[in-house]
Order: sequence, then C-alpha cells, then structure tokens
Amino acid sequence: MFAEFQKKIVRSRITAFVEECIASRERERAEYGSAVKQLEPDIKRSPGGLRDVHLMRWVGFARFGAANIDSLRLQGALGREEARVLLTAYEFLKRVRVDLHFAAGRCQDVLSRDEQLRIADERQIEGTFAQRPVERFMQTYFRHSTTIAELCERFITLYRPRSVFCGFLRSLATHRSEGVYRVGTDSIDVISRRQETVLSSLPGILRFYVSAARYGVTPSPKFAERIRAAVPLLGGEVTPESAALFRDILATHGNLGVILRSMFRTGVLEILVPPMAHARCLLQFNQYHSYTVDEHTLRTIEQLERFDRDPGALGTAYRSIRQKSILHLALLLHDLGKGYEEDHSIVGRAIADRIADRLRIEDADRENLIFLVHRHLSMVHLAFRRDTSEPESILEFSREVGSAERLRMLFVLSAADLMGVGPGVWTQWKSQLLFDLFDRTLLLLTGQDAAVDHKQRLVEIKQQVLAIASQSAGRTNNRQELGNLLERFPANYLATTPLSRIVADLDALENYRPGQPVVDGQYDPANHTVEYRIVTHERDAAGCFHKATGVLTAHYLEIISAQISTTTDGFVFDTFRVLDRDFSGSVPPERIEGVAAAMRKMLTGDVRVEELFQRNRRFSTSDRTQAVSDLPARVVVDNGSSERYSVIDVFSHDRPGLLYTLSRKIFELGLSVELAKISTHVDQVVDVFYVTDRDGQKLQDAGRVREVQSELFATLQEFEHRDRLQFAS
Repeated sequence: MFAEFQKKIVRSRITAFVEECIASRERERAEYGSAVKQLEPDIKRSPGGLRDVHLMRWVGFARFGAANIDSLRLQGALGREEARVLLTAYEFLKRVRVDLHFAAGRCQDVLSRDEQLRIADERQIEGTFAQRPVERFMQTYFRHSTTIAELCERFITLYRPRSVFCGFLRSLATHRSEGVYRVGTDSIDVISRRQETVLSSLPGILRFYVSAARYGVTPSPKFAERIRAAVPLLGGEVTPESAALFRDILATHGNLGVILRSMFRTGVLEILVPPMAHARCLLQFNQYHSYTVDEHTLRTIEQLERFDRDPGALGTAYRSIRQKSILHLALLLHDLGKGYEEDHSIVGRAIADRIADRLRIEDADRENLIFLVHRHLSMVHLAFRRDTSEPESILEFSREVGSAERLRMLFVLSAADLMGVGPGVWTQWKSQLLFDLFDRTLLLLTGQDAAVDHKQRLVEIKQQVLAIASQSAGRTNNRQELGNLLERFPANYLATTPLSRIVADLDALENYRPGQPVVDGQYDPANHTVEYRIVTHERDAAGCFHKATGVLTAHYLEIISAQISTTTDGFVFDTFRVLDRDFSGSVPPERIEGVAAAMRKMLTGDVRVEELFQRNRRFSTSDRTQAVSDLPARVVVDNGSSERYSVIDVFSHDRPGLLYTLSRKIFELGLSVELAKISTHVDQVVDVFYVTDRDGQKLQDAGRVREVQSELFATLQEFEHRDRLQFAS
C-alpha cells in the first residue's frame, strides 16, 4: 500500500504534490495567524507549530522517500545539529499539546493565556525579578516554535521542486553587481568564489545587506544560512566601517523590514545591537500585545515603511523626515528596555545612549535618538489620556518636543508602535486624536499661536456642521438657532467627533423629549466592534455613565474605549466601543437593538443594573486566578493638567465589570464626570475621568483629594479580591 501510494500519488506528480502540500499549509497559516510569535498560538496550526514539521516530512517523503526527522538526517537533507534542535522543539510542542488535551478533556490546541498560567504553575517554573514564571515558560515555547518555523522555511526553499524552464527564466533575470553579487528579481546571492571573502568579516556581510536593501530584494536563504553559521566566528567588535555600513542600511526604506528580519535571524543584528539578544522571544504577558517584543519591534518597522505610500498625514510626515535612519533606529530600540525591573522607557534611554556610542552617531542625532526612545509613549499618553482642547497642554508638549522634525518622528513612531501592538488596536478614533495633537503642536512649533489656531479650527468645524445641517430636510431650527446649540458643545467633542456624527447629535438635541434618552448602536466591520451612542440630559439620567457601563457589562460586552462629553446646558453624549465575543462575525442588528433597548430602560428607571446581572448571569467554573499583567494598580488625582477639572487616572488590570465598578463609585462619591477617556492601553487599562464636585468645582481641598484617591483604590482592591467574581462568565 505504501509503495503504491508513493508510486501513483507522489512520484508520478511530485511537483504538483509538493506544491499542494505547501499551498495547504500556507492557507492554514493565514487562517490561524501569520506570525510565529503571536501570544496565544495554536500549537498545531500557527506558524512554527506541529504542522510545519508535518510539512517538512511530506516534502522530505516526496523528495527523498524519508518521512521522519532521523531518516531525513541520514539522507543528508538535514544536518546533525538541525535534526537535533528540530526533534527537541517538536517533542516540546507535543508535550504541551498533550497537556492541553488532558486538561480540557477534549481536543484543545490553542495555548491561551489562562493555560499558559496553569502550565507554568504546574511545572513550577521559577520567575526572576524581571520575568514572571509564565513569561519564562512562553519564552522557551517561542524559541522552540521559532526554530521549527525557520528550519521549515529553509527546508522548503532548498527542496521545493523547480522546473528547468523556471530556472532558465530566473537566470535570464539575474545580473552581476560589483563582481560579487548575483541579483535577481526578488533575491540576492554571492557568487561562489567570493562567498568565503564576504563571510570572513562583519563589513563584508554588511555590504551584502546594503546591496540587498538598495536593490529591494531578499537575501538568498542559502547564503543567509551561511551567514548564520559564520556569525559566531566574527566576534563582537563594531568597527567604524561596520557602524557606517549599518547606518547606511538604516537610511534605506521600502525593504528595510525584510533586511532587518534577515539580520536578526542570522544573528548579525545582535552584534550591532546587543540588547536584541535579550528581546529574542521575550514575552509581554498582558492582554494588549499580540506578539513578542522582537516580533512587535520588527512589525513596527515594516508598518513604518508602509507610510511612504500613505497619501494622508502619516505619509506626508514620514516623507518629510530628513534623518530616517535615526527614526528607524529609534523604532528598533524603543522596546528593548522591557524585561527588566526598571521602567522600560528609562532602561531604553540608557540603551539608546550606549548604541549611539557603538554606532558612532553624531551629537545632534544622538539627542533625537535618546529622546524618541525615552519619550516614545509621551504623545500617545497625552492624546489618549488628556483633554488636548486646553492650549496649555499643547504648549507644554511643544516645549518638550522642541522641533518640527522631532515632532514628525514622534508622530509616525507613535502610530507605527500602536499598529504593531496587534489587530484592531489602531482605530479611526485614535488616529484622529493623535493627528489632532500633531497638527496643533506642529503649528505652534512653526511659529503660530496654538490657542488662536484652535479657536479658528473650532469656528471652521462649526461652519461646516451648520452648512451640512442647514441642508437637511425637515429641520425645525434655523441656522442661528443651530449655531446657538453648537456653542454649548465642549471643544474636545467638536475637535474629535466626525462632522456627520455632530449633525446627528444636533438632530437628537432638536428632537429630544424629556425622559426619553436616545440610544443607538452601529456595527463597524473594519475592526469588528459595535459603537453605542447615548444622548440624554443630566436631569433625566443621573449617573448615566455608570448605568450605561452596567448594561454593557451585564451583556458580557468588552468595553475597549469610551468617551463622555457634556454641553454647557447639561446634555450628555456618551460613546462606547465594545467587542461582542458572543459572535465570531458581524453582530446581528437584533442583538445591537436588544442592548440599546436595555440601556434605555436602565436610564429611564424601568430596570435596575442588579436585575440585568441576575437575568443574564452565566454559570462557569473557570476564572482567571492571576492578573494578566503584574503591574501595580494605582489611582492618581491630578489637579495640574486642567484649569476646570480634577483629573483622576486609574491604572489597573482589565477585568469584566471594572469600568462599571469605578464609575459607580465615582458617582457615589458625589462627583460628576464631565469628560472620560477609557482605553485599554499597552500594559494596563487606563481610565481617565475629568470630574467636578456637585457644585461644578475642582477638588481643591487636600483632604477631599486624599479621600477620593483612597476610596477608589480601596474599591479597586475590593473588586480584585471579591467583586470581580460576580462579573466572571
């Protein structure tokens, strides 16, 4: 039977058989994740999973008649060391998979965060000051899965059948360069008689990578493997020539991500930037990153290069940057401070200083590099956590940044960093907030008055809204009355809300009937979220914000961002963006309307939060016993960022029911939330509330500030130890 299968299915159509195996695996990879180092991998199907070993065995069977790792080694298809590390990695993944199956009592291949915690605990893996046990376990896992993925890629490249005709066409498209390199349409190699010379020194290898970057092609897998073998013999010294060559590579764009990936895989990058060794397969065990530190870093650079083709503000800013090499290097270094006890931005600053010395970077560029690494989160924090409609915040930020060139660098770095965190993190709302901050700061740095410009922009926004609204059929108010309504809207709302949404909210205000809150929801297919919008009045819905979060929590919706705005005459606009994990695809309209209807009943007093929790309660024996992030919870009351409001920052672990619990406690403390920015960020959830007391004043009394801070922190602790259980699904 075996011989018959080999004769009829494999040997008679070997090329088609191998191509079908590869195509099937590529489809599976695309379905289960395109990255080896995604933080909740499918052990069987994700890149670097068991299926990669199966693919190697099928291709090996077709080419050599050998179907296992030892047989492939005996046939010469795998080296002795390759076979050893592949077998070790394969056995490690198989043991983890068996563990998952026994724990679940069924087929279970996804290594979820909960399972990672369980396995690390059961295996009694010890942590360090900087790494939790689960992070050490997953770093080992990713080292093995990376080994499998890279060996599979090299194996397929070497032994994939190619026709004589294809080889002839490739040879026609190949040309010699500098008498050393053989450059094709998509790859570059070194001619045989010059390979030893190129591999004998770091400058020789870097010149090869410079040529690959300039021609926009990928290093040949065979020669890349020879580089990997040569790297341990090169030593760790970086000469002025090597430093200059690496700076030349960093100055290129369009193919830089591909080049840096190859340099990282071969070990060359770790000679030039030694902290990359620490970041290899380093896990950030939280709910917000989708990739390891090294994978996130390389993805951000690849994302940054795409800005070169972006017709919008990011593209314009990126193309305007003169010293792209410094920007690219800053992005390469920005997260290398992770995995240490101290804050990663502070560690990163020291790393940037050392690397600037190592690469002989001039003083002016060194200052920019250190600033970008040390302050790479500053723009995001200001845009997402503060009310930037207040000119003072823009003025202080512009002083810190100091120049338009540095601002452009920070802007595109911030955007690329967010996009590299994982799917769905970069949203239109975040894009608008970041661009607004960039635009206003740029005007100030180029000599214009930020306050005057902001007022002018608000005037223009109002004029545009009025032009659109005046054309609407059936409108009862005239242009002057509409203008009066717009004057009551807060500046932050006008600056960050799409014109169409402002017009719709104007309609809601015009037609508002006391005691009848307006609630609607809309599914966004771009990021598979639902946006719920509430328009009501303070007198009709006291505690509107915490009641709305209660409804969403009772329906097991994951709140990923929220914003509240209040007009000067008491009208409230609450916006919540949520994930509905009960549905794998689009959320049905009846589900959205059901949640909206429950919210209306809650706001009108027809139902209580407790009733909804009881009605929708789900029973489950599972509960995450450990927080995903080990960063400490904090409550900070800031009276300096805003003239009119006290700002409460809450840093905590993201749990179902957390936002409801916090907002209810703020209401019970007699505080009114005038503006809120709720957003799950890189390591923790950060809830920011702009509040006043019942008289509309800031919290001026020091004793009152301490009371609010203490009460909210006690609420956080109580929630973490007891209350969160009632929200677990």
